Amino acid sequence: MTLGSLMHVNSRLHFALDFDGTICPIDTTDFLLESFAEPEWRAIEDRWQAGEISSRACLAAQVALIRASEEEVRRALATVTLDPDVPLFVDAARRYGADVSVVSDGFDVSLLPLLAAAGLDLPVTCNQMLPVGENRWAARFSNGAEGCGSGTCKCAATGSRQPLVLIGDGRSDFCLARRADFVFAKGSLAAFCVDESLPHLAITGFADVLAFLPALIAEMSPTLPVSTGTSFEDLNA
Repeated sequence: MTLGSLMHVNSRLHFALDFDGTICPIDTTDFLLESFAEPEWRAIEDRWQAGEISSRACLAAQVALIRASEEEVRRALATVTLDPDVPLFVDAARRYGADVSVVSDGFDVSLLPLLAAAGLDLPVTCNQMLPVGENRWAARFSNGAEGCGSGTCKCAATGSRQPLVLIGDGRSDFCLARRADFVFAKGSLAAFCVDESLPHLAITGFADVLAFLPALIAEMSPTLPVSTGTSFEDLNA
């Protein structure tokens, strides 16, 4: 079965983009923790990795260990750069008439300034990291959902959007990957897609997404005048 047979041709294609490890090559939350948090954050991370606590509980406990001023956080994040091909991808996707949004289990304090610095004006759903005085911070989760352990429930954030393409890299993307019509997958998400037999393409960055975007559009919206000699049967062979 091809992707084209799964789609309603007249539907508006939506790309849901993860941020940490995807739009941004590094995990900015880990970057802030490594830069400013008390060392106990690593033990909390181990508990999350072992499945003992949820992502939301892990993030809340870790953020509470950060000791930095707002200016120190801003200066640190100013050294971080995004995948340089993301703006090119966004422009290309929009030229095809697709919508693009960011859905992240990371924090606004990282996402919003980094996206703005790259000239990316995109809808963003993410967690909040708030200064609470004396160089301390607290996490706020306004986009969760009952039964979801993530701070941001990516399934709820994307609602009933179809056709849906996910671009992601890790555990926070697993649930949405099952609902997506296609996945561009980095890291552990690629292995998950293999294990779950989900339609996907393993990538190393947005250059790979750009290279195969015409093939994806041809499969999902075959009425568009896209010329490509590659099918998704070939990509997943």
